[in-house]
Amino acid sequence: MSILSIWKQTKRIAIVWDYIDEQQMRTFVKALDHFLQVNKFAHALVIVNIPKDLDKKNLPPHFLIYYNAPTDFSFFGKLKDIQLEAELQKAFDLLIWNAALDAKIYPLIKATSIKRRVLVNAENAKFDLQIDTVQSEPGAQLDYIQQTLERIAQ
Repeated sequence: MSILSIWKQTKRIAIVWDYIDEQQMRTFVKALDHFLQVNKFAHALVIVNIPKDLDKKNLPPHFLIYYNAPTDFSFFGKLKDIQLEAELQKAFDLLIWNAALDAKIYPLIKATSIKRRVLVNAENAKFDLQIDTVQSEPGAQLDYIQQTLERIAQ
């Protein structure tokens, strides 16, 4: 029986990231493209939490990114984006959460079928693993997370 790292077992990945500013977002999109080109996943879901006053039309378009704002939820907390809601019904091997835990999407992610949940630069008992990194660039953060998960066998 071969023991694979968490990373090698990941075929379906979900990533949740917080928008900070336009420069960080452009850097994130570029890093994400490289990350997904190097790592061939069967399925990838990327959600970027944005502030409610930010116009999604001004954000860099990407075929995998769902930009999610507090205004994307009804008064009762139901997600208005039916495509994203359908994506959240799928099962994932790994979640990388690099966002605030008070994001409106958090309860929906919590209810999604995910084998392993990784939290970046925060603490919460609902996550399987918490990774702290001093890296501030999205590409360096993604690389550090990947390298860490490659060393952990399950």
